[in-house]
Amino acid sequence: MSVSIELDHSIGNNAISNCLCYHPNKENYIYCSGWSVGIGSLTDIHSQDFLRQHDDSVQCLALSASGSLIASGQKGRNADIVVWAFDQKQAIFSFEEHDFGVKCLSFSPDEKLLASIGVEEDGKLIIWDLSNGCIVAASPKLPKGTTSIACGGFVRDIKRRETDYYQFCTAGREGVVMWELNPYDGEMVSNKFLGDPRASISRDIAGISFSTDQLTVYCATSSGDYICGSVRARKLTHSVIAAKKGLGAVQCYKNGLITGGGDGSIKIFNEEDKVTAETVLDGPVLDISLSPDGLEVIASTALGSIFRLNLQSMNHLVIAESHRDYVVATSFSDRYADKFATASRDGTVRVWDVVEYSVTSIGYAHPHQQRGSFPICLGFTDIVVSGWSDGSILAHDIDSGAHLWYIEKAHADGISALKLSHNMRFLLSGGELGEVRLWELRSRELISHMKEHTQRITDIEIFADDSQALTSSKDKSIMLWNLKDERRLQCLLQRMGGINSIALSLDQTQIISMGQEKKISFWEIQKSTSPVHSEFVDGETEEGLCLVRSHDGEMLVSGGSTGKVRLWCFHTGELLAQVVAHSGNVTGVSFSLDDRQVVSTGADGAIAIWCVFK
Repeated sequence: MSVSIELDHSIGNNAISNCLCYHPNKENYIYCSGWSVGIGSLTDIHSQDFLRQHDDSVQCLALSASGSLIASGQKGRNADIVVWAFDQKQAIFSFEEHDFGVKCLSFSPDEKLLASIGVEEDGKLIIWDLSNGCIVAASPKLPKGTTSIACGGFVRDIKRRETDYYQFCTAGREGVVMWELNPYDGEMVSNKFLGDPRASISRDIAGISFSTDQLTVYCATSSGDYICGSVRARKLTHSVIAAKKGLGAVQCYKNGLITGGGDGSIKIFNEEDKVTAETVLDGPVLDISLSPDGLEVIASTALGSIFRLNLQSMNHLVIAESHRDYVVATSFSDRYADKFATASRDGTVRVWDVVEYSVTSIGYAHPHQQRGSFPICLGFTDIVVSGWSDGSILAHDIDSGAHLWYIEKAHADGISALKLSHNMRFLLSGGELGEVRLWELRSRELISHMKEHTQRITDIEIFADDSQALTSSKDKSIMLWNLKDERRLQCLLQRMGGINSIALSLDQTQIISMGQEKKISFWEIQKSTSPVHSEFVDGETEEGLCLVRSHDGEMLVSGGSTGKVRLWCFHTGELLAQVVAHSGNVTGVSFSLDDRQVVSTGADGAIAIWCVFK
């Protein structure tokens, strides 16, 4: 069997500040997606590119003035900065001087230098030469809590003429600091902006933007106002209230200042600090990036959305949507060919349109649920049923996301797996403590309780006639149950490690499993209590985390700890195709009704839609 798999579309952005840039070509925008840098199109939703070299989550981006260079910085142990050539989509430099994480990046206007600051544990400011990749200057002791940096062009002399010295501005918890750099000898001098000595309120600063003439610096603060400072006088002159719940971003442009607030507001202020236009987005604004002609912006919010907004009419539209946290599960509908559902630790269950890659509905926790609860597993037919971390089972309408029904405390310590019966009359759920429970869908009453597993239930399969079911567990066992008699028929044991996922053959005689043993194993039902065949997935390096059979029974799709999605021949166990899909663990996979598409979800918060070609 000859099979190939190709990426159709990827959904997901990191939903953090300093991670969105409008490209000067007016066609593309740059964003962070897990461990990758994404390049999206403003005109063609199907057009995407990904730049991959980081080994941890990308935390910040910068784009040079011409758009020819992209810089990205990551968190984690390696904390690398990668500089990319936009046209070639290739890395040209990798800088490894920061520790613990990179917080913010900024290019100089002439694209000769890149400034970077580390997270608070790192505390470094470093200026890099982009002609050779060497360090021009560095300061190992940034003020504590510094979160932002911006390049303000060149220092001006007493006659207001530009010199050869560069100027940068950093800001954070301990105020605003202006830096002057002599590029010839690397000498760097800092001057802290002075404020009103009578002021007693300190502010955390989340973003910086220089005015177009680079004589004024504007800072977004956590108290909801923006601060104006004079670059020449090194003095904070005044502040202006802009939002109720803090400011996430500020962006200067030719007609004034654009602010993004924690209350979701986007406001335009004129030179007299008066609001001339405003609108509200779906959540706290994290980033604002201006188009080269100054007519529109793109803005990202904490809810994972990216908006395109016209500054004259203030009309806006969503150009990308995503979860804002770990995506834990996915399932194509068994009734609708163009819809699939996902569940995430951000506390939402979303239904997606495969054609437009857009969210058609969002389901939230029930009002009576424990605060902070999130979905762990789901099933999707003509409704979306999900199991939650507080032990509840919820059903949501696929069109509106409204609650249809709710089973409170279905399991004591969270629901780890669930499966809807083929006749849609009952639901089988598994818990964190190893219980298996059968529920009638119409009345939501408990029909039976089966407890022989000793650890977390990881997966459930129900036979076609709904009379028997299989459950897998972290206790290294797979159990076959007679649901009518409420008793166990068979127990299959793996020698080492828990079982993470199982798939049942179309003729219901074989089971395929993956787990902590890092093997794909084949079992014969009613013939043996141990695998008839096992082989390592990827040379003892990958733990299989999720496994699903195609509807025609010919293929398996799996995902694991190395971020790869793999296609297998069900009958021979032959590996047919594999592709790097995610930046971390693959948490869920599902086949479409016609087996021509696969959707995968990851711990990086991304959703990937794949085309399968036979």
